[in-house]
Amino acid sequence: MNRHKASMDRTTKTLTILVPLLLFFTVFIPSFTKNTSGSIDFLNPSPVDVFPFGLILILVITYGFSPKAYALEDRQLIIYRPFHRKFYSTTDMKTVSIVGKKDMPRSIRVFGVGGLFGYFGLFRNSRYGTMIWYATRRDQFVVIERSNGRGIVLTPDDPNSFVSEWNETKSR
Repeated sequence: MNRHKASMDRTTKTLTILVPLLLFFTVFIPSFTKNTSGSIDFLNPSPVDVFPFGLILILVITYGFSPKAYALEDRQLIIYRPFHRKFYSTTDMKTVSIVGKKDMPRSIRVFGVGGLFGYFGLFRNSRYGTMIWYATRRDQFVVIERSNGRGIVLTPDDPNSFVSEWNETKSR
């Protein structure tokens, strides 16, 4: 079993840095400087006092479900994420192929994250239909077509190595 790392591309890194900074300067600083006494009333907080903590929670949850690596082991595809690994059986997977950016035309996010720590969740395009993405970049994809019609999209750092390992695993 090889663990295939999923590194972020420049766009994803930029979004991952800028969004928290933007939140910090537009929400956190104004909410903590508005109170003239310098304290928050914890027994009766206003929405402005609670809002920054909700945003922190969203950032933590988003990071927790972001893909970090992929592996093929014991007839399973494993998606490594900080909070919880995701497992898919390889028995219902029909094909695995490397696809370039031009072959993923106008992919639309249906439900999920589109750039902060990666691209993960449900996406759709005219060529592949509805897909589950566990991606960290947008230049080179590995598309796994499954018998249920819902594909899986991965972005390992070395897609050729991942597909080679897939082919070896399938031939056993």
